[in-house]
Amino acid sequence: MKMKKNLLVVSAAAVLGLAFIISGCHSTRHDSPKDAVKLTDASVGDIVVFGDIRWYVIAKTETEYTLLSEKPVIKQCFRKAGYGITTSTWEESTVRAWLNDKFYNTFTEEEKALIVKMHNINADSSEYGTSGGNDTDDHIYLLSVDEANALDNSVRKCGPWDSPFHQWWWLRSPGANTSYVAYVGKGKDGVIDPNGDIASNGYGAVRPALNLSLAGHTVPTSINRTSEEVESELKAISDSQIDDVVVFGRYTWYVTNKTDGICTLLCQGPVAYMPYNDSSTDITWENCSLRRWLNEDFYNSKFSDGEKAAIITSYNTFIKDDSKYGMDCGNDTDDKVYLFSYSEAMAVSDDTRDCGVDWWLRSPGKTQNNAVFIGLRSPNLMGTEVSYDFAVRPAIRVSYGTNYMSITESEKNE
Repeated sequence: MKMKKNLLVVSAAAVLGLAFIISGCHSTRHDSPKDAVKLTDASVGDIVVFGDIRWYVIAKTETEYTLLSEKPVIKQCFRKAGYGITTSTWEESTVRAWLNDKFYNTFTEEEKALIVKMHNINADSSEYGTSGGNDTDDHIYLLSVDEANALDNSVRKCGPWDSPFHQWWWLRSPGANTSYVAYVGKGKDGVIDPNGDIASNGYGAVRPALNLSLAGHTVPTSINRTSEEVESELKAISDSQIDDVVVFGRYTWYVTNKTDGICTLLCQGPVAYMPYNDSSTDITWENCSLRRWLNEDFYNSKFSDGEKAAIITSYNTFIKDDSKYGMDCGNDTDDKVYLFSYSEAMAVSDDTRDCGVDWWLRSPGKTQNNAVFIGLRSPNLMGTEVSYDFAVRPAIRVSYGTNYMSITESEKNE
């Protein structure tokens, strides 16, 4: 049975507020002041974890739940600008395409079996009469103005990855004209602006919503991908071009290089917001706490066993240009997951480099206790204190060629 849209009309008193000190939609070193509860025990206003993302429960019946991500999952435009594009309805938006393709496919087949396709009514703007376009059927969607209005203001408030302050986020409703889309929170935290912003603004955050039906299903508690699912991911990587976005593990990634059956992937958005090193001290990439976290906690929790088999060990070194101020870059390292160096970051396109927040590189800055970062799309070679919290965009190298395929075939025959 499909969940009815009126589930989203929830009592303001039913939803509890949160302090917004965690980062991103995925778990990080920071602890939330409110623990997640088991999905089957959750009430409206609780936080649950599904697909390794923290969600508010914003409506429920006995077996069905409507979820809204606690934090943004990415920053991107509602609809990319282009020749001949004159309207920005939800139906035709690039963010809808991304959510229902790339983002949807970060869930496993077990998890997808619980996600209910919703029939969304896309009403015209009540303020300006701008057309909302045709109704849509979506696995993943953005809230409308009316649906967001039904939430308590504490739920509408949305701190970004990089501070406890508010972050504005897209709705799917039209704005003042066909080029504008309504949003929450740019002028004042949690307040809806029906006038909207231009749809091609790439700094709007995306807070997806989805509906789950648990009838006859158990909720997966770990990432379990079959060999067929992993092969499908690798086939998409094999067919991709530089700057394409692909799905691998729990994330979407930019393809930045492809050579001899090996593809270098840079995470499309931040996976955490944390320091380069736990303490302020002279440090190199080799010994920093962020390297340990990426190669231990992150690597072990965000990929299935089959995906780990496809991730090759990267031999990481530095070139002279990676340290403008002549700091020690440290010894070469072998990493499953790593950060780009300055030279590697500058080798990708501006659009790939820009994820809407400042993010760490592994190169040293002006002093040995500083590390270089990308400020939006431009590098800051002086860097900043290694103990400061910045966004983390991991990189991996994946084998999509015959070596991996031979491994999976042998696993099938065991």
